[in-house]
Amino acid sequence: MNTKHTVNAPAVSGHRSMLRRFVTVATMGALMLGVASASADKGREGKGRYSVTTIAGVGDNYTGKLDVKGEGKFKVEDKGDALVFISHIGGGKDLNMKDGRQKHTCGDDKGEGSKLPGLKGDSKVRIVIQKSALTFPEGGKEASGTAPGKLKFLDKESTVNVKYTVKEDGGKYTIKNASFDFDYTKHMADGKKVCLMLVCVRPTVTININDGVVEK
Repeated sequence: MNTKHTVNAPAVSGHRSMLRRFVTVATMGALMLGVASASADKGREGKGRYSVTTIAGVGDNYTGKLDVKGEGKFKVEDKGDALVFISHIGGGKDLNMKDGRQKHTCGDDKGEGSKLPGLKGDSKVRIVIQKSALTFPEGGKEASGTAPGKLKFLDKESTVNVKYTVKEDGGKYTIKNASFDFDYTKHMADGKKVCLMLVCVRPTVTININDGVVEK
């Protein structure tokens, strides 16, 4: 009896040890599978920089034309069937306007002081472009085209046409250039131009992207 107990005890202990190892391996396998799945599900992402240009002046002819310029950055998020380009405008997080126009455009950290009604510290511009409207080039090649996009800003939406040239470059797409015009008054609550005294900003604003990357 004593011998029997002495022999069986290590066997039970060994069985439990093997069971613990099995559970540990299975758990690690599940975790690794989850990480791999998350990585596989991760879509295209990217980032880049852009410029903003328009003019301001007096009257419909914008007499005494003044350049209105700025530079900003954006990020790209993959939403399945669309790519979303996002720039944080409120508080100037992602936009730097030139010639003393920063606060008039972006406001302070809370968006206060901006001449754009409704702009807040967390206000962002989003451009949504369906992937089906884009041409993705093969390895080492370029592709150009024009794609419609939805520009969302200050709780309003307008349509823009984005002209672009991209190149496949070692596992990523480099945006060689892209541009579009939009009418900012379509995003104003009152539909009016932004003015300071008699000087008003022309509604048509041009955006140029010449430094951007989107992962494959």
